[in-house]
Amino acid sequence: MRFFFLLFWLFNTLAAYAQPAIQDHVRAFAQDPELAGALVSVSVVDVATGQQLGAHQAALACIPASTQKLLTTAAALELLGPDHRFRTQLIITGALSPAGELNGDVYLVGGGDPSLGSPFLEGVPGLEALLDRWRERLVAAGVKRVNGRIIGDGSYYGTDAVAAGWPWSDIGNYYGSGAYGLNLHENFYFLDFLQRSRLGATPPIQQTRPEVPGLRLTNELRSGPRDSGDQAYVYGAPFGYDNYVRGTIPVGSGRFTIKGALPDPPLFAAQALCRHLEAGGIVVRQPAASDRQMGSGRTVPGRVLDTYESPELAVLVDRTNLRSLNLYAEALLRAMNKDRGAEQHDLATTEVLTDWLEAAGLPTAGIQLEDGSGLATRNFFSAGFMTAFLRRQATAERWRESIPLAGRTGSMRGYLKGTAAEGRLWAKSGSLGAVRAYAGYAVRPDGKEVAFAIMVNNFTLESKDVRKKMHRLMLSLCQ
Repeated sequence: MRFFFLLFWLFNTLAAYAQPAIQDHVRAFAQDPELAGALVSVSVVDVATGQQLGAHQAALACIPASTQKLLTTAAALELLGPDHRFRTQLIITGALSPAGELNGDVYLVGGGDPSLGSPFLEGVPGLEALLDRWRERLVAAGVKRVNGRIIGDGSYYGTDAVAAGWPWSDIGNYYGSGAYGLNLHENFYFLDFLQRSRLGATPPIQQTRPEVPGLRLTNELRSGPRDSGDQAYVYGAPFGYDNYVRGTIPVGSGRFTIKGALPDPPLFAAQALCRHLEAGGIVVRQPAASDRQMGSGRTVPGRVLDTYESPELAVLVDRTNLRSLNLYAEALLRAMNKDRGAEQHDLATTEVLTDWLEAAGLPTAGIQLEDGSGLATRNFFSAGFMTAFLRRQATAERWRESIPLAGRTGSMRGYLKGTAAEGRLWAKSGSLGAVRAYAGYAVRPDGKEVAFAIMVNNFTLESKDVRKKMHRLMLSLCQ
C-alpha cells in the first residue's frame, strides 16, 4: 500500500513540475519575436501573499490606456461613496402670469451627471423620456409661453471638459466628448452614412440622430474594403461646429453608423428642450442658449420645478469599467475634485488621484496621470504598480463587480468563452494607438487568486494580433 502511495505522490509531483510555471509563460510572451522593439511590462503576483509569480520589466513605466479607469473608479467609490448621486435641476426665473406667460428664462442646471439621457443605461430615462418629463413639469407649473430663453447651464464643471493631452483625432468622436457640467445623451450623436459599392467612393451622410443644430460636417470619408470595419474619424473641437469626417467605412449597400461628439452639450440640451416644448405647444420667444454664451455662471435664484437624480455612483462605476466610457471616468474625476473644494480651473487635475493613492500606501514616485480615463497619451505607470494597487483593492467587492469577466460581461463578454478563463478571469482592457493593456484578477486551478497587469507599447503588429497574444497569456494564468 505504501508503495502505491509513494508512486501516486511521485506521479503528481512530476506532473506538477512538468506544468510550465507562470514565469515561463511570461518570458515566452515577452520574448515573442513579433513583439521585437515593443515596450513590455508584465507583473503577476499572488493576491494573498504578494509573492511575485511572473514578471518582465515590472518596474518599466508604460502608457496604461483605459486600465487607468480602475484607479479612478476605486478612488471615486471611496471618496464620494457608492450611494453618491448627481443632480440636474429644472428652474424657472422671473414672474409667471395667471395666463401662463413666463417673463423670464427656463434653466437646465447641470450637476455633472454623465448618464443624463443615456440611450444605453438601463433604468435611466432616454432623451425623449427626459424631455417629456421636463415639459410635463413646466405644464404642471402652468407655463404656456416663455418670453425669455431655454438656457443650458454647464457651469458646474466649467469649460475645461477635454483633457489637454487628448489627441486631435479623438476629441471629435464619441469617446473623446469630454465631461461638462451639463451632459446629455452621453454627449454623442449617431452619424448615419449610405454605403457605396465602389472602393474609394464617398459614402454620403444621411442624417444625425438626434439632430444637432448648427453642426456643419465636411465629408471627406471614403469607401474601404469590405469587412474593414469602422475606420472613420470626426475631427472637431469642443464648442466648434465646423467638423470634418475622414477615414473609411466598408463598401456595401446599407446604412453604416458611427458616433460623433456633441460640440456643446449644455447648448444642445437647451436646444433639444426648446424644440420639444414648441412641439408640445409651449411657445419660446428667444433662441436657446448656454450659460457660456450668456456670460453667466450658476443661475440667479429661481423656482425649482424638478430635481432629477442619477443612479447611484456604484451603477455609474459599473458602466465606466464594463463599457470603458471616458466621459464617465472624467465626470468622476471632476466630481472628486469638486467634492474636496477644488477651484473650477482645477477640476480636471489628477492630484486627487495621486493623493488618494499615496494615502493608500502605494508608491507614486514613478507614475504620471494626466486624466481620469486613460485617453491621454502621457499617462504612465508600471505593471508592478498596477498589481500593487490590485492587491490593495482585492477585498473591495463592489468595485470588483465592475471589472469585465471573461466570457460573461462587459468588454470581455466575447473573449475566452469556453476556456478555463471563462468565469475565472476579470480583466479591464486598455487600447490606444500602438498601446494594449490588461489588468485584473485570475483564479488558478488550485483556487489561489493572482493579480496581473500586462502592458505593451510601441508594437508594430495589428492591435488585434497583440490582443490575441495577451489573451493566451491571461488564459495560462487559469490553467
